[in-house]
Amino acid sequence: MPANRPAIPSALDRRVRVEAGHRCAIPVCRVPVIEIAHIRPWAQVKRHEFENLIALCPTCHTLFDRGHIDRVSMLQHKANLSPFSPYALAAHPDHIDFLAAYQKFRVFIETWLTAAHAFQAAEQRGSSTSELRRSFQAIGHAAKEASYARLCFCAVSPVGVGKLADQILNATMRSACKVVGRSVPTAFLDAGPISDDLPAMWADLHDEIHKVVNKPAQKTPKVMPTRPIVVDDPADKNEVAGRCGALPATPHRPTP
Repeated sequence: MPANRPAIPSALDRRVRVEAGHRCAIPVCRVPVIEIAHIRPWAQVKRHEFENLIALCPTCHTLFDRGHIDRVSMLQHKANLSPFSPYALAAHPDHIDFLAAYQKFRVFIETWLTAAHAFQAAEQRGSSTSELRRSFQAIGHAAKEASYARLCFCAVSPVGVGKLADQILNATMRSACKVVGRSVPTAFLDAGPISDDLPAMWADLHDEIHKVVNKPAQKTPKVMPTRPIVVDDPADKNEVAGRCGALPATPHRPTP
C-alpha cells in the first residue's frame, strides 16, 4: 500500500467484509482469509468508496492486480454480492420473502418522503386548496402503507433488523413533518438522542440484511399482520371469501 494512502475507515472495512460474508467474493474461491481491494485502482479514484471496494483473498487479489481477472468480471462479482441480485436470490431462496418485505418497506418510505416534498412544492406554487388537500392525502396514504410495510418486514425479520426499521420509520415521520410544517406525533419521538440521518440508517440496515442473508434461514412459522380486504367488484367477493375461509356469498350449485 502506498505510504501516502489513508487507511480504509474501520466502519467501511467492516461493511465490505460483511457484504461478502467474510469470505472471498469470487464464488469458486470463498476463502475466509480476505483483503479489501479497489475495483477501480486507487491511483485513479484516490478515495475509498463502498461501491468500489470488494473482499478478496490474497491469491485472487494478486490475480486481479496482474490482470488475470478483468475489471468487468470483478464488477459483476461485486453486483452479485447484493442480496437482491438474481445470483443471490438463487443462492438463498429461503430469504426471498424477507428481501421482498424489505424492498416494499423501502419503496413506501421513499414514496412517503416524495409525497411530503410534493406537498411543499405545491404550497410554494400557491396551489388551490383542493390540490393541496389531495397532495396532503397522498402523504397520509403513503405513511399508512409504509407503516404496514414495516409490520410485514418486522414479522419476517430478526429483532435487530426490526429495531432499525422502527428507527427509519420514526425518522421518516419526523422528516416528513418538518417538510410540511407540522408537529411530530409523540409516538414517533425515539427515546434518547434523536438522529434523522436516514442515509446512515439505511446503510446500517443494509449491513444487517447482509448478515441475515449470509446465515441459513430459520425454519419458523410466518405470521404476517393482516388488514381488511376491500373489494370493489361484487363478482370478486366469492373468491375473496373463499380465501379467508368464509362461506361464499351465494350457494354453490352442483353440476347436474
